[in-house]
Amino acid sequence: MGTNWIVAFTIAWLTCPVVNGKVTCREVQMARDCEALCKRNDHGVVSCELRVAVILPADPRFDIALPKVLPVLDLAVYEARSRGLVPHWLKLEFLPQDDHCDAMYAQIGAIDSFSNCVHLFLGPACDYCVAAVGRVVKFFGAPLITTGGFTFDFTEKKTECKDEYFMTTRIGKVAFRDLANFIVALMNRYEWRKVHLVYATNGQSQVAGRHTCQLTMKSMVEFIKKQPNFTFGTFDVETTVVEDYTEALRDHVGNWYGGKWKNVTPSSSSSSS
Repeated sequence: MGTNWIVAFTIAWLTCPVVNGKVTCREVQMARDCEALCKRNDHGVVSCELRVAVILPADPRFDIALPKVLPVLDLAVYEARSRGLVPHWLKLEFLPQDDHCDAMYAQIGAIDSFSNCVHLFLGPACDYCVAAVGRVVKFFGAPLITTGGFTFDFTEKKTECKDEYFMTTRIGKVAFRDLANFIVALMNRYEWRKVHLVYATNGQSQVAGRHTCQLTMKSMVEFIKKQPNFTFGTFDVETTVVEDYTEALRDHVGNWYGGKWKNVTPSSSSSSS
């Protein structure tokens, strides 16, 4: 129900009139015959249509994929109409594009969708795809809404045309920044000052595509570097074979990233009286 509510609210917001017209970051605006939601045909009949590009992988092995998302969008439209958020005369058309979780296909899909006069982009979910599409939608003048975009780059300010991902909005609950803040808070809580980040570059690729774990650690490093007196190192387990893990961990972690064991006792305020 929560996901349906978000999409329903988004659909309602898109159907509201814009006071100052369409916003793009082009110096010279590019007009299209299909900009308006409503148009009148030669017989004087008015029809209104909101066209939405859905750019996601078609492969269901990904956590966020077209076969999983399209049915949810249909449910969201049904709920939006039942709540009176979307008028009966407005047609919503979802135009799926398979991005293969690949930045090149995602960008081609965005260009093709823009040529088909879409008003809104949903997705992509894979981080490299979000980056490729997020950089161009501000020149299309069509907003992009995604539950992806986990790396810290997508959590930066996006309120002006000069911002890299202007017109890109994340609605996901968790980003890699949040995981980094949690780890930093945990280290500060126990007064740890050394951390070695052990990861597999392409681990968890079903979440955000290629290099998901590497991008997670990249975000982690960005926040760890801001902490005073923190020492960190990294080790990609994909650079060695499983049989050598023990020796590799001994070399990469060993005594340098270890420390004296410290017993943290509960404070008097939290102990039972």
